Amino acid sequence: MQDLFKQLIQYECGLHHRDRQNFQILDQRLHPDFKEITKSGWVVHKAQMIEALLNDTDTDIIQAQDFQVQSLSDHSVLLTYQSHQINVVTQAQYNVALRSSIWVMNDHGIWQMIFHQGTTCAFEK
Repeated sequence: MQDLFKQLIQYECGLHHRDRQNFQILDQRLHPDFKEITKSGWVVHKAQMIEALLNDTDTDIIQAQDFQVQSLSDHSVLLTYQSHQINVVTQAQYNVALRSSIWVMNDHGIWQMIFHQGTTCAFEK
């Protein structure tokens, strides 16, 4: 089970960096019924999220930490963590958020994110 948890954390962090502008990976990682509730309260579905990520020109770094992983069933996992962005010029941290993702195994044995929510923290580090 620990190997699965490590794999899902790797998938999640990949969406923050290298996989973020790769259509094939995004299409594979996000479940067809994917939904995100953004930290500003918008509901975004798979096609909208892929389009937004492919067009994202932000060069600031996203860091994630304090991962907690909980098995919900044999085919679903809840992943929670804290993230923040780092300005590449000033190195200042901003956009601290608590995040949760639900990953499910599809009929082909592939893990996909079906739900994500980011909530802005009331504090900054």
